[in-house]
Amino acid sequence: MIFAVGLVIAFVILLVFNMKNRDRRQCRWREYRQGDTSQWRCIHCGAATEGTPGEVPKLCFRDRG
Repeated sequence: MIFAVGLVIAFVILLVFNMKNRDRRQCRWREYRQGDTSQWRCIHCGAATEGTPGEVPKLCFRDRG
């Protein structure tokens, strides 16, 4: 019985973690530095955005065109 409860708890923790990162789960960002700014490009979906050097984007921009 304790084993079953442990499995349920582990499943719930994994479910919460996956829901938390759903919007950027498949993005793999690569940074291309240009002076004071950086261009970030996702190698999974091809989305691109600009930002500060060394600070990875927190969201996926694939649906923004």
